[in-house]
Amino acid sequence: MQVIGLIGYVDKYDFAINLAKAINVMNKSVLVVDATNDKKLQAIIPSLDNIGDAYITQYNNIDFALGFKSLHDIENYTAEQGINLSLYDYILIDIDTTATYELFRSRNFDRTYFFIDTSVLSVSKNKELVKSMRVYNKEEALKITKVLYRAYMSRAAEEYFENQIESYNVEWQEPEYEIPIDEIDKITDIDSQFSGIIEIRKHSKMFINTIADLTSEILDEVTAKEVIREIKRRKD
Repeated sequence: MQVIGLIGYVDKYDFAINLAKAINVMNKSVLVVDATNDKKLQAIIPSLDNIGDAYITQYNNIDFALGFKSLHDIENYTAEQGINLSLYDYILIDIDTTATYELFRSRNFDRTYFFIDTSVLSVSKNKELVKSMRVYNKEEALKITKVLYRAYMSRAAEEYFENQIESYNVEWQEPEYEIPIDEIDKITDIDSQFSGIIEIRKHSKMFINTIADLTSEILDEVTAKEVIREIKRRKD
């Protein structure tokens, strides 16, 4: 089992869903943990009535842990339900604030992706997140991968963000990733929410390529071309 941190003050729940699906089409089991402050996935992922405030439910062959207040709560829930967390190939944890990071952080994130955009609010909140990560990480450098999320990053904006976190000794890993702004991607995500079918193949070419590159890096045993081929082939 590998634990992947999707960290950053941006609305990236659609991306988390698509990334989970890309990993799933490569025949890997995935649990997506909504550790965001607003827990928006509860409004998007359908569930049975009267299932409770916190639960694990399946959506399009992917398991989602929704409504939980901490990683400890998830561990208690799975133990009570007879679910073995270690049987998942991958756990994706979507974190967007310092408070939720402290409650859901894993001592052993196998990979950490940090999502940024250029809004002043995002920069401020992401600075707080990096500071919190620094407190809990005793390594010489914070080794994280930058993901520019649906925003245009000017040189001035990027330099400003880098200056804000300079004292926290962040070591950005290569390659960096960019999630595009595209009307096709927005429409596809909305359609997926209403249809209940996650269809990555209907996204823009750049979005598919980025998802494939990330999936290939996470799985570390397949190429991006193989991921793209499976995305285009699979219809479930």
